[in-house]
Amino acid sequence: MASERQSPRYLLGIDAGQTAVKAVVHDERMRPIGIGRRSSPVDRSTPRHAERPQDALWEAAASAIAEAIAASGIDPSEIAAIGITGHGDGLHLVDAAGAAVGPAITAMDSRAHLEAAELAADDARMGVVLSRSGQEPTPGAAGNLLRWLERNDPSRIRAADWILFCKDVIRLRLTGEIATDYSDATASFLDTATASWSPEVIEAYGLPADILRLLPPLHASGDIVGRVLPEAAALTGLAVGTPVIAGMHDVQAASIGMGALVPGRLALVAGSFTTNGVTTTQGDVDPRWQSRLSITPDLRIAMSTSATASPALDWVLRLLGVTTDEARDALFAAAAALDPEEQVPLVLPFLVDSPLGASSSAALAGVRGWHTPAHVLRGTLEGIALMHVWHTRALGERFEWEQPVVLGGGIARAPLYVQLVANALRSPVTVVQNEEAGAFGAAAVAGASVGVFPSVAAAQELVTRSAPVLPTAESAEYWQGVIRSFDEATAALGPWWDARAADRPA
Repeated sequence: MASERQSPRYLLGIDAGQTAVKAVVHDERMRPIGIGRRSSPVDRSTPRHAERPQDALWEAAASAIAEAIAASGIDPSEIAAIGITGHGDGLHLVDAAGAAVGPAITAMDSRAHLEAAELAADDARMGVVLSRSGQEPTPGAAGNLLRWLERNDPSRIRAADWILFCKDVIRLRLTGEIATDYSDATASFLDTATASWSPEVIEAYGLPADILRLLPPLHASGDIVGRVLPEAAALTGLAVGTPVIAGMHDVQAASIGMGALVPGRLALVAGSFTTNGVTTTQGDVDPRWQSRLSITPDLRIAMSTSATASPALDWVLRLLGVTTDEARDALFAAAAALDPEEQVPLVLPFLVDSPLGASSSAALAGVRGWHTPAHVLRGTLEGIALMHVWHTRALGERFEWEQPVVLGGGIARAPLYVQLVANALRSPVTVVQNEEAGAFGAAAVAGASVGVFPSVAAAQELVTRSAPVLPTAESAEYWQGVIRSFDEATAALGPWWDARAADRPA
């Protein structure tokens, strides 16, 4: 007798970024059949602050989910599981009932720059944080933000019962469950050797021991930790009882969506951050990268990052008066038409962040009277590509990876940028074809958790990538010069940056 045909099973992936939330319904071949997007704006009206109401984050997520389901045309009961990913770091405090305690603080927030500098200046304390948690924290890390709150708004900590991360807030609203996963927990107080919360790291931050009470239960990313509640179903269109996994940090999800969460693969992302992550089982730590636990404690991503991609590109486009898609496309076409080895301005893209230290700022050097907006744009794209060079040089001291490297992110949609990265790294580069790699990764882990796929590795085989773009032979000498100019310029500007920082008020 013929076996009964199984009803289709769909997977929902939710990706909460710094300024937008995306929801994607995938079929069993991980093809997107319904996409929803909503803006989740960040309030920067106070200097150094970057925050948003947690209710606004949830409203954006709920609307994006509803849009994705409507666009897919499926019966919501056919969604087998839900995966969630979101930007890491930052601080999301909630009370015992799950209500927000103050606005969400995002990873782009730098109000705790003094606290971060104090920790960085104490070699003993920073040594504990680096060796145990696997990273030197930024001002936007939970530990530094809590230290800032202790000094400036301690009542907010006293009112809180839990510390969560971005994706945890969405899962809390969907299921009512408090939890986080290893990949996000690594950004705060996790001992990566034991995959457990560390009182020693809390102490090294200079925080009181009772901060330990705020840390949520830990899970592997694929653990099912809750099911969709009736009130969440009413807002989103989801079916009541749909399983929801713990979820993961967005770099982990994007690596899966790029087919790169396999030891020995390197994934590059040019989005809000220049992200460079090699999947590994090694536990090597260094101030230049973060050694984050991944979807399970036995797997890691060593990632070296800085917010030096789209912030720099967006600023230059605004400066050049490029306000429409048509004007942007025309400028990219003009930049691509330049002689590939023609000298263009050197751009140091340190507008909001720099791996060289908090005192570093952006610079535009080597400008001549004959340079056009096209020269400035290509110089900016070269500057962003140079950050991949900086970060991968650091990673290359300890880790090895196979070729081609995989590239994703919004800027990777420009063929000019892809060729520049291949030339700069002297490596073949393949581009992931899925525009929503993070949502793909979250949905893939959810699918493996409920048996749609035998494993996350099997789901990654469904990722579509372009044919590799090879570095051109003619560009080798040119890029040697560009990289040398970058190294010389940053070395020369270092003392000037430090002097200006010393003279500038906090």
